[in-house]
Amino acid sequence: MRADHDHRTSRSTVFPAGTEAALRECARRLDGAGVLVVSGFPASGKTTAARFAAAVAGATVLDKDSYAPGLEDAVMAALTGDRFDRDSDVYHSVVAPHLYAGLVRVGVTVGARHPVVLDAPFLALIRQAADAGISLREQLLTVAEVTEPVPVTTVWLDAPTEEIRARMTARGAERDTGKLADWDTYQAAVLDSGLRDLAHSVVDHVIPN
Repeated sequence: MRADHDHRTSRSTVFPAGTEAALRECARRLDGAGVLVVSGFPASGKTTAARFAAAVAGATVLDKDSYAPGLEDAVMAALTGDRFDRDSDVYHSVVAPHLYAGLVRVGVTVGARHPVVLDAPFLALIRQAADAGISLREQLLTVAEVTEPVPVTTVWLDAPTEEIRARMTARGAERDTGKLADWDTYQAAVLDSGLRDLAHSVVDHVIPN
């Protein structure tokens, strides 16, 4: 059955061979249970990677953008006037900690019995892990308040800045409009903020995409 899964996904994947092989290897660690965390900047290819890994492992995908999108939009519209705001200090201090805590707890709880792929940027948790001198895996398990061991593998999907911009432009999502309209500010504040290097230092696997 697993071989069948692998055969089908190998035909449909849009990844370079090295990226696909690395994702496949990480997915195979979800042997009946556990959590695979796919992190990275917006438009780095996380959703495609998460779905591919889930297909290989027979896992369930929990996507942050689908977890509570209406709540995020409504709260940010009320607080900052921009329902797509995911980069301001207000978002990071008021909304993100609680949203991510809920997502991680659900993922780890389900992952104790069934394989799960978590799909989200995880930028704040990456920074917190780096500040604490621990791995992202340890930070996630701390947030989840686990009472029993759950295998967790963390991945940073590493896309070049120019590729991120091209993907945002091509997908034409409304949530990217503000970023693309003031690209230099977004690039300086997020993409070139040092988060990439921090991610490389705290995740289990850096996979170019």
